[in-house]
Amino acid sequence: MSPSLQVSDGVTIAYENWGKKGPIVVLIHGWSGSRHYFDLNAGPLSKHCRVYALDLRCHGESGRPAWGHHVARLAKDIYDMLEFLDLWDVTLVGTSLGASIIWSYFELFGHAHLARAAFVDQPPLQNRAEDWALGSNGCYDAASLARLQMTLKLDFESVADGNLTGCLSRPIRSDVLAALKAETMRADPLSLGKIMADHTQSDWRPTLPRIDIPCLNVIGGKSGLCPIEGCKYVTQHVPDCEEVVFEDCNHWLYLEDPQRFNLLITDFVMRPRVPEATAMQAPIQSLETFHA
Repeated sequence: MSPSLQVSDGVTIAYENWGKKGPIVVLIHGWSGSRHYFDLNAGPLSKHCRVYALDLRCHGESGRPAWGHHVARLAKDIYDMLEFLDLWDVTLVGTSLGASIIWSYFELFGHAHLARAAFVDQPPLQNRAEDWALGSNGCYDAASLARLQMTLKLDFESVADGNLTGCLSRPIRSDVLAALKAETMRADPLSLGKIMADHTQSDWRPTLPRIDIPCLNVIGGKSGLCPIEGCKYVTQHVPDCEEVVFEDCNHWLYLEDPQRFNLLITDFVMRPRVPEATAMQAPIQSLETFHA
C-alpha cells in the first residue's frame, strides 16, 4: 500500500517517493492519469533528486469525493502535500492538466515552497475564445465538453483507448500501453467530466506574467492537444522561461522519449540558481551532464 496523506478538506491523497538526497521534484500527472504515468521517469530522476508523485483526487488510489472537482482545489491539494511533508525549494513538474494546476498554485499561493516549475505540453486556455484560437483540438467549447462527458458516462473505456491513440505518436511497449489504460480506468469517470469542465474554461493567460521563479516549458512537436503556438504562448509570457520542443513526440512526450525528458528535467533542477538579472541568459546544461 502506498503512503497517503489527508488534505485540508479530509480527502486522502496517495503518493510515492524515491531518492534520499538532492533537490526535490514533485511530478503532477494529467487528466485521467495517475502517478504511475511517471513510472519511466521517477526512478531515473531519483538518481540525483528526491522525487515525489501523487494521484490527484478522483484518480489512482486517492479519494473520490463528491466535491472539489476544480483546478484550484487540485492546486490546494499540492500545497497541502508540500506543507504536510515539509517540502521546500521544490520543483513542480506538471504534465497537461498538471501544468494548469501549477498555474493555479501560483495564483493562490505565489511561489511558496517552490524553487522552479516545469510545464509539459499545455496551453494556458483550452477553450476557444474571441481572442484565442490556440486551444484544445478535442474539448474546446460547451458542445465538445458535453460530448466528452456523455462518453465518459456511457463508454469510459473508449476514452481510455482514445487517450492512447491521441496522445502518442511513437511506438510504446505493449505492457506500458496496457498499464496506462488500466490506470485511466481506475479514475472516476463522472468526476473526470466535472474536472474537465473547470479545466477547459480556465484562462491562465493573466497569471503567466506573474510567475517569478525559473521555469521550463516542454512541448511535443507533434502534439495532438492543440496548435503548437498555444503551448509556445507560455514561454513568451512567463518572465523567466526556457523552451524545449520534442520535435518527434506527441502529448505524452515524457513517455515517448523518457531518457531525454529525464535528462532535461535533471539538468533543469540541478542547475545552480543565478541572480534574477542574468537568469534569462543562463542556458540549460548539456543533456549529457547527468547521463552517467
